[in-house]
Amino acid sequence: MRISRRDFLKAAAAAAASGKMAPAALAGLRDTLLESNGPRVIWLQGQGCDGCTVSLLNTIHYASFDELLLNTIELDFHNTVMASAGDLAVSAAEAASVVPGYVLVIEGAIPTGAEGRYCRLWPGMSMYDGVMSFAENAGFIMAVGACATFGGCTAAAPNPTNAKGVGEVLGSDPRLINVPGCPCHPDWIVGTVAYLLTNGHVPPLDEHRRPLQFFGKQIHHNCFKRGLVCGETVFATKLGEEGCMERLGCKGKHTHADCYVRKWNSSGPGEYGVNWCIESQSPCLGCVEPSYPDGMSPFFVELPPPVQES
Repeated sequence: MRISRRDFLKAAAAAAASGKMAPAALAGLRDTLLESNGPRVIWLQGQGCDGCTVSLLNTIHYASFDELLLNTIELDFHNTVMASAGDLAVSAAEAASVVPGYVLVIEGAIPTGAEGRYCRLWPGMSMYDGVMSFAENAGFIMAVGACATFGGCTAAAPNPTNAKGVGEVLGSDPRLINVPGCPCHPDWIVGTVAYLLTNGHVPPLDEHRRPLQFFGKQIHHNCFKRGLVCGETVFATKLGEEGCMERLGCKGKHTHADCYVRKWNSSGPGEYGVNWCIESQSPCLGCVEPSYPDGMSPFFVELPPPVQES
């Protein structure tokens, strides 16, 4: 069974409206992901902590990572999870890059200082040169995580390596999809791949090239802490206390993501996670936004309201 483009868009619209995916639509997406006609993937890791790879290894809502590897994607290169190493791995990456049409996934920031010598993919290949080279024949380019999308913690001041996000390096590239987060939620990655499989083109994006399906709504507008007592918002005065944490530095008014319904650590296929930052009594840090982390700092100090609330 292969879900149609119309059904996918209807399901995505329903998910955006209600925060939930209909069982039939979810089953269709799982069937799409488990077909063996998925894309070739080259995954490059630059400056970062590899946290987005670790996050992806825990995917289960749409499909497990094992299922993705066996049935969905042809992973030509990923230095963390591939069995080969050294020259054999490098040869696989170079051979794959010759055939156009693959999905290039970039994790981690790209250092541009010192002619890119701060980060190398392998001997003789800097991260910067690798991104420029492998981008040439890519059908789609996915920047995954805060560092790859907008620089993240790696590009935070004083940024001695002059690290940059993919968009800063490649410019206005219509193939680019930014999937931020620190780390990126696995559903955001897999859901984006599912869209590409179903539709063959980039999904609807916001002004920062983030998929609207996942980053179209503001955290604050959908937070369960609003109207906590008799319809009135109660503000917490210290961490761990019940109530809205806006005055403790919560960046929910500045952040667009579906964490409030998707949550983290799903326990099975089709199930959303069990917890998220705010439910754990931590202020939202705005890790999916282009201004993270410098523009969201200090983390536990209230920011002025955004100029335009969406």
